[in-house]
Amino acid sequence: MSIVPIDVGQEPNDETGDPLRDGGIKINANFAELDNRTAAAQAKAEQGVADAAAARTKADQGIADAAVAKAKADAAVPAVALGTSVAQLVNGVVPASQLPSFVDDVLEFPARADFPAIGETGKIYIAINDGDSPTNPTRQYRWSGAAYVLIPSSPGSTDQVPEGATNQYFSAARVRSTTLAGLGALVNAAIVAGDTVLQALAKLQGQLNAKLGRSEVATDSDKLGGQPAAFYTAPFVGATASTAGIKGLVPAPAAGDQLKFLGADGLYRIPDGPAEVVTNANGTAVKFPDGTMICYAQGGAEKTTSNPNGSIWAGNDDTFTYPVPFKTLAGVIPTVAYSLNAYVWCCVGAGQDLVKCTINGFSGGSNGKYVIRYMAIGRWK
Repeated sequence: MSIVPIDVGQEPNDETGDPLRDGGIKINANFAELDNRTAAAQAKAEQGVADAAAARTKADQGIADAAVAKAKADAAVPAVALGTSVAQLVNGVVPASQLPSFVDDVLEFPARADFPAIGETGKIYIAINDGDSPTNPTRQYRWSGAAYVLIPSSPGSTDQVPEGATNQYFSAARVRSTTLAGLGALVNAAIVAGDTVLQALAKLQGQLNAKLGRSEVATDSDKLGGQPAAFYTAPFVGATASTAGIKGLVPAPAAGDQLKFLGADGLYRIPDGPAEVVTNANGTAVKFPDGTMICYAQGGAEKTTSNPNGSIWAGNDDTFTYPVPFKTLAGVIPTVAYSLNAYVWCCVGAGQDLVKCTINGFSGGSNGKYVIRYMAIGRWK
């Protein structure tokens, strides 16, 4: 119920307000309402006091329990252990010195040069501005006990990643030593781009197996026309006056046969025709198709007949190597290119063979100057 106001009218004694009796009734009702409200408020206040007393009792019990717990904790943890083996609160926070080491094992510095001279093992040192690119601005180091060692990031390359026992790194040596496990059936077919290595090897071996071996005799036209393999590997045999030759592999020409032709008799020879001229440091050789050869040359150094030999004077022996060796001993015609101070003639010495001859000069007087020239005639075949 709410408080009911008394109507007092508009003017004094205008008889528009509540009569005295009605006003008294409202006053009594309002006081009754106030009494009810006061009683309710008193009841709530008393309940609040009771609740507060109960809460205080619980708080006191909590304090007592905390005191008991503290006493037990104090009894369990000696005072000397606080801050050493047991962390303690300082202003509501555990000091960094009492935290495990890993909490503070990453140390940051602007650059590598800012690191302490001697580091600590088990800690990571970060140089914030020492990276090698904008995407890798920092570098990480660890203390090895003697120096700071760079820790590769992500890693830097596979060189920093040890290979496992099963998934190993590729290497040329491992490829070469890989077995052909899984090689399938051999197939005589062309290798195509879509084949694996094992498939290609199987086809290659299949093709080789389909070829004719040395001891096989082919029975179809795909294998050497039905001939034995030896038919295609036998050497060529030349003909004689009474025997026909046999076709086969052409014999290999020897060194020096580059101008020769293979005859039906199986021999290499120079065909009849213009003479072959060979010139080298030893002189010139003219080789005629019939086997005749003429060699000639002139000595380079001037000789002197300064050695007395009875009534004549002799020079020193001069040896000439033929530009091309003779097949038989050649006839040598010695002469001089020129002579001074005395008439000079030449003779062939005893040192002649198929590859060289020895010539000496003679004069009737001493100190004859001369240069030897010779011509040798023989056979080259």
